[in-house]
Amino acid sequence: MIPGAGDLRFDRMPPLWVPLRAFLTAPCLGVAAGLSLLVAGPEAVAHRWAPALIAATHLVTVGFLTLVMVGAVLQVLPVVTGVPVPGTRWVGPVTEGTVAAGAALFAVGVGYGVPGAAGAGAVLLGLGIGVFVAVALAATWQTRRNPTGRAMGLSVLSLVAVAGLGVFLLAGHAGWVPLRRDLTEVHLAWALAGWVGLLVMGVSFQVVPLFQVTPNYPRWLEHTLPAVAFTGLLVWTAGRLASVDGLAAAGSLTVVAAFLVYAGVTLALQARRRRKLRDPTTDAWRVGMVSLAVAAVLMGAQSVGVITLADTRTGFLFGVVAVYGFAVSVVEGMLYKIVPFLSWLHLQNIVTAEGLVGKVKIRNMRQLLPPPTRQFATHLAAYGLLLVAAVASGPWVWPAGLAVVADFGWLALALVGVVGRHREDREQVLAET
Repeated sequence: MIPGAGDLRFDRMPPLWVPLRAFLTAPCLGVAAGLSLLVAGPEAVAHRWAPALIAATHLVTVGFLTLVMVGAVLQVLPVVTGVPVPGTRWVGPVTEGTVAAGAALFAVGVGYGVPGAAGAGAVLLGLGIGVFVAVALAATWQTRRNPTGRAMGLSVLSLVAVAGLGVFLLAGHAGWVPLRRDLTEVHLAWALAGWVGLLVMGVSFQVVPLFQVTPNYPRWLEHTLPAVAFTGLLVWTAGRLASVDGLAAAGSLTVVAAFLVYAGVTLALQARRRRKLRDPTTDAWRVGMVSLAVAAVLMGAQSVGVITLADTRTGFLFGVVAVYGFAVSVVEGMLYKIVPFLSWLHLQNIVTAEGLVGKVKIRNMRQLLPPPTRQFATHLAAYGLLLVAAVASGPWVWPAGLAVVADFGWLALALVGVVGRHREDREQVLAET
């Protein structure tokens, strides 16, 4: 029996390969991001508009993070709320395939100056994200009274803003419309705080108590904090677009406060976890929550005029902390648990359906994926080297890029290992039927 799983609808799960396809493909795009830094070297951080930096950033955010988030929505939403995403069997492959290919083509087009590739990538991304948004909004609307469903719905709405602004900025780079570089920060804010931040928040309401054996999040936090953060983003955006500094500062500080509260509560819950055994998954979430708090403080400092994230070094530092420190750490932590759990659960379902309970033995979660201590150490090394590269620049970009390749590459191998063990056990079970 899984602790805290009594209210979850595992009978509504999509086929295993719907989320697993996204989870296995995503680290490959992270590897490509590291290779982009390796090839470009110090030129990647020469300025904030460096092509290699834009390519690497989008390979991580649009490639790795968005692929995992799409898979998470398709998997988590029906289990938590009982409402499946319409057309999951075809939406999954279409969205995952077009987003992966689109992110790769976009990176090649931007990083190597191939406008046709960038345009093709944008079209594929627009197609995949458009299909996903349509069906995800239809499902989350039905689950709006559920805290996780509501947070996911707000996250998907944020993705609409991210995609729309991204297309407009790309059109500006292509010369089709006036280029508005000032919209880049709006694009990034909705991507990090809206799409990624709100989705992580919503998913964590389930996965942190379930997999880390912590108390549940407070009801008031689950029901109010995602809406507060989303409202703050709206107010900040209105202030930025209307050039009303006071309004923008109020919205920004609202977002900062929401995520500081979320990070603080999550760390407090982890300190009260009932299972005291050291776990890289919990450590990954702790790194992510501390990084989220640091990113929020930096954003708050900009809101009150103490620093400016438009400064090259400060902007790089914020990006590394927010993207790699928070988002990548938390997502890797989720994958450590979700992939072996899904593999075990599907095997358990086969055993039960075939009447083989007690007659055949399958691997447990820790046997499917032993604690990834070394991989997590590699992730920490990559994070540290990226921080040094953001501050010191120069030759530090090369070891940072190599560490990023090792981080995502090791993650990919670990997840492939889970699939291999799952197939071995599945063949063993089926041989008994």
